[in-house]
This record gives sequence, structure tokens and C-alpha cells, in this order.
Amino acid sequence: MLNYKHLMFIFYMLKPSITYAQAKDESHLDLLAFIETELSQFFPQAKTLFLGTASWRWGFAVLSVLILLLMKRFMLTKLLKWFRVLSGKTENTFDDQVVELLNKPLSYLLMIIGFYGSSKWINLSESLERFITFCYRISLIILFTWFLACLIELSTKFLEDLAAKSSSTLDDYVVPFVSRIIKIATYSIGGMLVIQEFGINVAGIIAGLGVGGLAFALAAQETLANWFGAIMIYTDRPFEVGHWIKTSQFEGVVEEVGLRSTRIRTFAQTVVSIPNRQIAVDVIENFNKMQKRRISLKLGVTYETSPAMLEESVERIRDILRNHEEVDQSFWLVKFTDFGDSALEIFVYYFTLTTNWEEYLSIKQEINLRIMQRLKAIGVEFAFPSMSIYQAVSDPEQTAKLDAQARRLFSARAPEVVDRRETMTAPSESNADG
Repeated sequence: MLNYKHLMFIFYMLKPSITYAQAKDESHLDLLAFIETELSQFFPQAKTLFLGTASWRWGFAVLSVLILLLMKRFMLTKLLKWFRVLSGKTENTFDDQVVELLNKPLSYLLMIIGFYGSSKWINLSESLERFITFCYRISLIILFTWFLACLIELSTKFLEDLAAKSSSTLDDYVVPFVSRIIKIATYSIGGMLVIQEFGINVAGIIAGLGVGGLAFALAAQETLANWFGAIMIYTDRPFEVGHWIKTSQFEGVVEEVGLRSTRIRTFAQTVVSIPNRQIAVDVIENFNKMQKRRISLKLGVTYETSPAMLEESVERIRDILRNHEEVDQSFWLVKFTDFGDSALEIFVYYFTLTTNWEEYLSIKQEINLRIMQRLKAIGVEFAFPSMSIYQAVSDPEQTAKLDAQARRLFSARAPEVVDRRETMTAPSESNADG
């Protein structure tokens, strides 16, 4: 019948634990002595030394490797199968690709740990043991660096597929650029960890790289500013390729957004390249994001127009806007506003529902023609810049009569009436055009 020590013996054979193999406390030394005693009863040669280590320890080391190699395929198959079940519950294929990517790194990881663990069964010299530990640590660093690089490459392909579906071309440049930076950082950190294992002071290298990076940043500050400007344009998205925009200096349609500059096709059909650092800090007006389009104009009619004719003209223009299906009915204005130098001015202000330029112009033309027709029907004529010269004839008696009449009318007025008015925000005169 198996007792406790026999069970521990079987477990110890199947699990090549580094902790047990390197144990120095009394209980584990007793267990090692027990294993050696039990084995020597069946195999007297178990205590035979080979390269300074008992034969049974060499056997356990080889057995540990064989068991690991036999179980590695089974363990990976079960583990990856469980991961595939989890990733299969999602709609995207990125996590499925990550699971497939784990196959080789996990396989190499188990082999490295297994070989390192099996070496602990053997009585090695201190220098050889340090060398094996050194190789073990280097292997782990290289393995994890390689896995992260593969994961970054996989993420880059996934993000590039998403970028290809977007209308903007900026992300097509940004994704590889950022991926390249992350890869360089990953390899640099991995390389520094490897160098540190050789006993080289990494702090001095980092300090040197800091000084070199500062010099590089100063030399390429404009290029870096353009790169960061491209990232800001991508994240903030004030415009996209194909949008009609206006900056403080240029106006046109965006053709391309690169890492260094943004190209705009002006309405004169020239191409302007604007550095991204300038675009990032400039005021940008995006006409493609208009929900409706404004029309503002002043109609001048002649001074021969009577007040009644002017009131009828205003109402007729209001009827035109009120009944037009392409005019936004939420807000429009038609008011007689000014006595101009050569005309009585009617202010017309409204919005079209469309933002398309050609449709906008067609609506404006149609309304203008209707206004001309409706005003001409009541005999109202449009004014044009002109100058009338009159020969003044002074009549002192008539002037005195008119002055006396004005004084009587003013004195007969009721006390001052305080008007109650609502405040209203309105555009300035210089900003009235659409």
C-alpha cells in the first residue's frame, strides 16, 4: 500500500520543480535522501556519479524534459482551444488572430522554462550555473520582445484595415508612423534589458540618448511640429479630404493630409501646401459642415417710391420667402432699413435648406427674379447709383412758417413714452453677407 512518502516520490518525479530541486531546508533534503535511497534499492547504479552528479539526478533531468515535451502539445491544445472559444464570442477577428499568435511564444516559453528547470537537478559549478541563469534570462527577454513586436505588427494590420474604410487619408499615414515608433521603443527597451544582463550600466546609455534626443529634437523641431500637427488634425478632425475649407490665408478643397503638410486645391485651380503645424493653430472655417446656407442682400428702390408702395413691396417679398419650399422657415427677415445716398434700402435675410453651391445659386436667382417681377407689377423701380443736382431757391418767409409749425407740433406732444423692447443678438453690418 502506498504511503505518504511514496506519493511524494511519484509527484516529485512528474513535477520537476525548481524550488524542490534547489531546496536547502531540512525537510526537502530528507525527501531527496529518501528518493535516492528508494532508487538505489532498485537501481544500485543510481548513486553513481557522472560529471559530479548522481545518475538518478541526470535521469530526473532527462525525464523532466521528456514529460514536458509530451505534455506541451496537450497543454497548448487545451489552452488555445479555450482561448478560441472566448474569442469566437466576439464579432471582430482581431482576438482570433491574437490567439493564433500565442501558439509559438507559449511553446517556446514552456521549453525554456522546462530546460532551465531540468538543469537544476544537476550539480553544476557556480560559474556554469550563473551562465545557464544568464542564458535563461536573456531568452525570456528576447522571447517577450519578439512576442510584443508580433503583437504590434498584428495590431497595425488591424488598424490599417479600419483606416482604409474611413474617408480620411490621414489615418493611413498616422497608423504606420505610430506603429513604427512603438516598435522602435519596444526593441530599444528589449535591447537595454539585454545589455543590462551583461552588467553594462544602462543609466549612462539612457543619459547619452537623452542628450542626443534633445539635439535631434532641436534640429528637427519643425518636422516634429508638423508630425504632431498631423496627429492633432487626425484626432480633432476639423476637416476631411474633399471638404471646402477656409483658413486665414487660403480657401479651397482639401486634396490630401500628409505627415508634413496639407494640400488644398484653390478655386483658381492651384495647389497650396500648408504645413500641419500652421493648420493646427490656425482658425479654420469648414463650409461642408454647414446645415443651411445664408443669403443676405439689400434692395434699393428709387426715392419716388411712396410709403404705401414701399410697405407693399416689403410684404410681397415676405410672401415670396414664406411660400418658397427651399427657404428655411425657422428664421428670415425683410425690413425697410436705410435711406441710402441714392435709394431706399430694403434688407432681405434668409437661409436656403441646401448647402450645395450650384443649388444655392439657383434658389437665389429664382427668388431674385420673383422679387423683380412682383415689384415691377406695382410700379416700383430699382435704384442705381446716381446724383441729382438742384438749384436751391431760398424763401425766408416760408422757412419761418415751417419752423413755427414744427415748434407747435413738438410742444403739443404728450409726455415722453418709454418703449419696452426685447434685446436681440444680430450680426454686424459687415458680416451680413452669406
